[in-house]
Amino acid sequence: MSLFIIFIVIVSLSIAWPTKPFFNIVYNEVGDNLVNTGFGNSIKQGVTSFVKIFSSKGQAEVLESYSWKSTIDENSNKQDLGVKITSFRANNDIIDITTSERLASFKETGAIVEGYASSTEQTNIEFSCLTENGIGVFANQFNILQVSKNRKEFFTRRCIYPKNSFQIDTNKVTDSQKIKIRASYDFTTESYIPVYFIKKDIFDALREEGSRGPVRFKYNIFEENNIQDEHLNKQDGTVSSVYTKGPVKLELRSQYTQPLMEEDSYILGIRLYDDLSWTGNVEKINELDILMPQEIDIISENFEYVTEEDNFKVYKAKDSLIQELNDVCKPVKQSILKELIDEDCWRRGNIVTSIEFSINDAPDELSKTFIRAKVNYKFSDEKQDTITFLNTA
Repeated sequence: MSLFIIFIVIVSLSIAWPTKPFFNIVYNEVGDNLVNTGFGNSIKQGVTSFVKIFSSKGQAEVLESYSWKSTIDENSNKQDLGVKITSFRANNDIIDITTSERLASFKETGAIVEGYASSTEQTNIEFSCLTENGIGVFANQFNILQVSKNRKEFFTRRCIYPKNSFQIDTNKVTDSQKIKIRASYDFTTESYIPVYFIKKDIFDALREEGSRGPVRFKYNIFEENNIQDEHLNKQDGTVSSVYTKGPVKLELRSQYTQPLMEEDSYILGIRLYDDLSWTGNVEKINELDILMPQEIDIISENFEYVTEEDNFKVYKAKDSLIQELNDVCKPVKQSILKELIDEDCWRRGNIVTSIEFSINDAPDELSKTFIRAKVNYKFSDEKQDTITFLNTA
């Protein structure tokens, strides 16, 4: 917050003395840092704290023989999945163009970007050097980084910004121009939610038997079966989802009291929202898959069966649903080169959908299974710095 106060003071001073080079330079330095460090996300966190965010503990555990579950649990604890730009600085952020000779001698300037990338699957990262009015280039045209599955790759790239990529106003004492680096990549976030189920008549009989006698009590099937599950609230029978770390969170939400019965149908909520520790923006959602166990059938026209995976039935969202989800947060303005999804919109959790399902073969005893989901999306992160052209003549 102290950084924010300093920024406000500098803004006030720069307004009071608009022709003073010092205040313009410091204003840009502070402003770039606020943009690049995720300061805006911290503000969002405070402003939207009243919104109920459903999160999971995400503690890794090994349950039965579900290797996929162990993988999701493990990746739910990793803090570095995705792309992190750790540094982006201009080689020379103040360029003197006071005389015509110095202006003529200026041909180009450069910047260095550093960071790392980590993914659970192979992906390519595309880097772009940008200015407010044009496009820079990479030294040796090396703008694609291939990241191997389950590998952490460190990168260093050098951007070159030619003189013609700037529109310099030589009538100003200082003319500030932004330079940017963008990293775009496809990423997959996975999630699961536990599901408990039993035959309705069996459960009704157990509950009725538990309420008899001189002392009546509420029958708790989870307590009776000594169920130990950190994602289950045994008091109200609700469950929470687990999702892999990354730029976007994928939450599965079921508000029904467990266990579920075969005679009813249920709605599973699916929501995308933000991880406040990450900067960047969603460009578009590419795919959304729901993986159902054999005991569950879906009731939906928005998903179609495609295959089986790990004994789960895989249902893929139809193109019409993907388009609908992308349209929820339509871009509010044209970005450089691309139209990005409105960041504030998806970070508030406005991209939501649901799927109806039913239990097709409930057992006589309390059983447990899982519903899984995968979302693949294109994400991009930008960092900026400021080049100040100084004309003190």
